[in-house]
Amino acid sequence: MQYIPNGPQIPDELLQAHQDGRVVFFCGSGISIPCGLPNFCGLVKQIYEKLNQVPTDLESKLKDTKQFDQLIESLEKRKSRESVRKCLMKILTPGRKKLNTKTHLSLLRLSESEEGVYKIVTTNFDRIFEDVARKNRIKINSYAAPLV
Repeated sequence: MQYIPNGPQIPDELLQAHQDGRVVFFCGSGISIPCGLPNFCGLVKQIYEKLNQVPTDLESKLKDTKQFDQLIESLEKRKSRESVRKCLMKILTPGRKKLNTKTHLSLLRLSESEEGVYKIVTTNFDRIFEDVARKNRIKINSYAAPLV
């Protein structure tokens, strides 16, 4: 089935699995690009620029192989976790302009099971899903890694 013109063809098996509550949505940083936030690669690039850092040889290899989580971890060890996290939060705090959060809201609504459980897993550092849920009075459970 195709829901929008020129959109992707959705297999019937996936539609049935969704209806049966067996689908979980995995959302990466691309979801927040319409809100003016960078993807993971862009985030790392901005952190290095704002902290005036040049990648070490190891960090360059991590960047080339797109191991951005390990790249940030390496920079945290070299600089300080606090300085990198402050920079990261500054970059990921959207400006006061009206954000385009239609995709986030649509995904929340689409991921809801018949039991009212929202099935989204995201690797995003931003809190836009949580903000959209709160503004739309959608009750979600949110967990941050590491969950111990």
